[in-house]
Amino acid sequence: MTFEDLRDYIDFMSKRNKIIQIDDEVDVNLEIAEITRRATYMHLPPLLFSKIKKYENWKIITNIFYSINSIYEILGTNNLESIGENLLNNFKDMPLSTIDKIKSLPSMLKLGKITPKLDKPKFKETNVGLNDFPALKTWPKDAGRFFTYSLTITKDPETEVNNVSVYRIQIINDKEAIMHWQAFKRGSMAASKYKEKGITKVPVAIVNGVDPVIAFTAASPVPAGLDKYLFAGILRGEGVKLTELDNGILVPSTAESVIEGYVDLNDMRLEGPFGDHLGYYTPPDYYPVFKLEKVYLRDSPIFHATAVGKPPLEDAWIGKASERIFLPFAKMIIPELIDMNLPEYGLFTSIGIFSIRKNYPGQARRVMMSIWGTGQLSFLKFIIIVDSDVNVHDINQVLYAISTTVDPVRDVLIINGILNDSLDHTSANPPLGSKIGIDATRKFKEELGREWPEEVKSDEEVVKKINPIIEKIKQQYLP
Repeated sequence: MTFEDLRDYIDFMSKRNKIIQIDDEVDVNLEIAEITRRATYMHLPPLLFSKIKKYENWKIITNIFYSINSIYEILGTNNLESIGENLLNNFKDMPLSTIDKIKSLPSMLKLGKITPKLDKPKFKETNVGLNDFPALKTWPKDAGRFFTYSLTITKDPETEVNNVSVYRIQIINDKEAIMHWQAFKRGSMAASKYKEKGITKVPVAIVNGVDPVIAFTAASPVPAGLDKYLFAGILRGEGVKLTELDNGILVPSTAESVIEGYVDLNDMRLEGPFGDHLGYYTPPDYYPVFKLEKVYLRDSPIFHATAVGKPPLEDAWIGKASERIFLPFAKMIIPELIDMNLPEYGLFTSIGIFSIRKNYPGQARRVMMSIWGTGQLSFLKFIIIVDSDVNVHDINQVLYAISTTVDPVRDVLIINGILNDSLDHTSANPPLGSKIGIDATRKFKEELGREWPEEVKSDEEVVKKINPIIEKIKQQYLP
């Protein structure tokens, strides 16, 4: 699907009566977040707030990713796996290893109309500060107002790959904000490369109000090394239009607002607390400070925000869509993988259920290790491996598999002192924590010590005979 910008998307949804315009005066302090959370829980369409207390020149849009159907609308398809499959089909006949194929993605994708293109900006420089942005205070004990769905854009100083990510950003004053990029996030890793080169002022742009396809890409686990603008071009079917800022950062030329500046790695300040997607306040910790140099706005700008908290909120549906889009990538890396389920109540970085085609003893543990070594799947605390005939999206089938295949001493693997999500408050010393893997597959003789018992099955002739009787009963007694 191709939207010119956020306004084009709003027009698209308005024509389908799928924008809820709220003309009552609302406050960025708690009120907008409360309305947004309730709307998301009810799967209501996006909310457009037209009267913001103390921010008369702005509108705010929230709840863009209100359900899995919202992703279908934005991407123009409900077959999300086909997106990854079509991309990887380019490599089907190439005699390359899995690693070589992944490394070849960027060069292959630079061909064609999906390549980013330079364009004149629709925004212009203006004299405003960070406090002039209608950022939200989401929960009562949050440390202040935060950008919750602004895009942080950096460039790798070695590869020049553009990274577009969503990090929360706490406003301190008109010129400074705290950048919450965790050590293993791309922005932070790029910053480490700058620091190795003796550069402590990392060029950064904070962008808000873009085509929702770009916004979705920013929050997605795009394979490492792949330029996110390129991937957004794949999803859009058309290259992203970009403008280069004075600090060398490329930003979408149709953005509603752009804040140009740098992150000062020598200036670390206490950020938080913040009520995050785990449903708890993350305690204060030290992160580097972003320092504003210039601000650009479109006329009558629209601010995009989200409200986080206990699932399922917007991040749940972004995660579920990412699960489907990137399943083909996971299958390429782990050939025996059949399907995966990252349950929305498992927070997408906590619990993962995977089905495999099992061919040899010990295979489930081998797959666990592969998953823990693969991109953002490496953050999973709980991995459950089941056989190929188990529907990973049916929790009852998964529970049955665990109940009938698992001996805890033999089939449960616990690893300590390994990387988890930094926001995980259950760990004593985050981001280090522990992980658990459960092998809920049927066991080979080498694993069990004897042959696996035979499963019960009905007699086929009896089934054929009684089927008509069952049909009569169903017609008579079932609604």
